[in-house]
Amino acid sequence: MLDVGLCITVKDEESNIVDCLAPLKDLVAEILVIDTGSTDATRELLRDVLGIEAIRLELDESECFALSTVRNYGFDRLSTPWLMTLDADERIDPEEVRAVFSLGDADLPAGMFCRWDTYYDDGTSVEDYKLSLFRSHHRHIGLIHDTAQPSLRKAGEAACWLPQMSLRHRPESVRTSKEQWYDWRLQCARRREPDWLRYQWFSGYMAFRYGQREDAEELLGQVHDARPELFPVESLNASMVLAGLKARQGDRVAAERILDQAVTYHDSVADDFEVRINFRLRPWLDRALELAASGQLNEITPYQFPY
Repeated sequence: MLDVGLCITVKDEESNIVDCLAPLKDLVAEILVIDTGSTDATRELLRDVLGIEAIRLELDESECFALSTVRNYGFDRLSTPWLMTLDADERIDPEEVRAVFSLGDADLPAGMFCRWDTYYDDGTSVEDYKLSLFRSHHRHIGLIHDTAQPSLRKAGEAACWLPQMSLRHRPESVRTSKEQWYDWRLQCARRREPDWLRYQWFSGYMAFRYGQREDAEELLGQVHDARPELFPVESLNASMVLAGLKARQGDRVAAERILDQAVTYHDSVADDFEVRINFRLRPWLDRALELAASGQLNEITPYQFPY
C-alpha cells in the first residue's frame, strides 16, 4: 500500500472544496490545505464539514504570486513517502484511488502520471495528462504552471503512466479579468526567470490562441530553437504550434522544416519519461508531415491544450 499525503492550495473555493476532498479524506494518510486568501466560506466548510484547519499563507508579489512556494511549504510538512496535489476543481473516483494506493511501492519509479480530462461549459473536453503523485524528496518548481517534472529530471529519475486513475477537471468559465491576471503572471515570470523557457511556451500558446501571430512566433521560436533540457515536451509543443502557424500562412517550406526538426528532436528525446507517455504528440507530427508533403496545409492544426 502506498502511504500518500495530499497538499492542496485554495482561494474562494466554497463551491468545490467539499466535493473535492470528502471522497479522499479517508483514503490519504494526511491532508494539508493552504488557504491563500479566501473571503468566502471555504475555511469554514473545511473546518465544520471536513474537520480540516487550513493554514493561511499569502502569495508573494515579488515571486509573481507563485503557488509553488506555498505548495512546497505544505509538502515539507507532510510526513508521507508519497506526495499528491490537486486543484479544488478536480475530482477523482475513490475506487480508482484505492486501486493506485494498493500498488507495491518497490515496483514504482519516482512519479506517476494519470489522465487529466478537462470539461468545459459548452460540452467540449480536452484529454491530457498530469503528474499527480511523486516521491517525497521532489518538489514543484516554477513561478507559474509549477510542476515536479523538472525535479525528477534533475535527479535523473523517472515517472510512469497510471492507467488505473484519471482526474476530471471542470474549470470555471474563463473571464477576461482572469486571462489578464494569467498574462501578467506569465510576463512577470519571464522577467524574473528568462531562461526558464517553460514560461515562453505558455506565453506563446496564449498569443497563438488570441491571434497574436508575431508574438506567438517569437516566443514559440525561442523554445523550438533552444531545445531546453528540462522541457523537451514544451519544446516539441512549441514546434507543433509554430509549424501550424507557418502552415496557416501557406509557407510549406517553413512548416516542413520545423516538422522535420521536431521529428529529429523527438527521436533524440524518445526515452524521456514524459515524452514516452505523451500519447498525442508523435502521431500529430507524423500526420502533419504527411499533410505538408501533399500540400494540405490547411489541415495542419495544432491540437488543443486545457489552458
